[in-house]
Amino acid sequence: KKSGDTARFFNGRDGEWLGELVLDKKSGTAKLSKKIREQPPKPPAVHLLFAPIKKNRMDILVEKSVELGVTHLHPVATNRADVRPFSHPRIEAQVIEAAEQCERMDAPALSPLIPLKEKLAAWDKSIPLYAALERSKAHHISEFPESRAFLTGPEGGFDDSEMEFLSKNPILKPVSLGESVLRAETAALLCLGWAKMSLKL
Repeated sequence: KKSGDTARFFNGRDGEWLGELVLDKKSGTAKLSKKIREQPPKPPAVHLLFAPIKKNRMDILVEKSVELGVTHLHPVATNRADVRPFSHPRIEAQVIEAAEQCERMDAPALSPLIPLKEKLAAWDKSIPLYAALERSKAHHISEFPESRAFLTGPEGGFDDSEMEFLSKNPILKPVSLGESVLRAETAALLCLGWAKMSLKL
């Protein structure tokens, strides 16, 4: 994009607008000219707590999560999480780009990366949190049509100490995603796909 180009703009509050880019070497502004879409009603909150994974797979997880309607992304550090490639500014830019591509008029909130136990200690207990725990005897996710907040694990899954901690944590509701062992990004997207379907978004 260069100065003078026409583009579409949204801020999550005031609808979508056509405007002209006004750029210089260090900054840029937009000269808005025409409103082309009203801001839709605020979507239902859908949360995903996920452990960072390898860069190419995390790119898929983030992009598709936005397309599936996630409103809050919460990266959490676990014992097997690959936190080395996690860059908050890069992921935030990716979230915005994915929102633009699928023509959402809001961008999901991206929380800072913090340890899993710290995230759960601060979790809003009024929001039921469903944990996808593989090889557990939990009920299938389809039995929980009200589920809107999910925790999925890293590549290789949660380790034994984390599984014990999670299985005893009173704020979590364990769910099964079926008999197959899924990749981390597949598990996350299955949870969000279920929420999207149940919300009819």
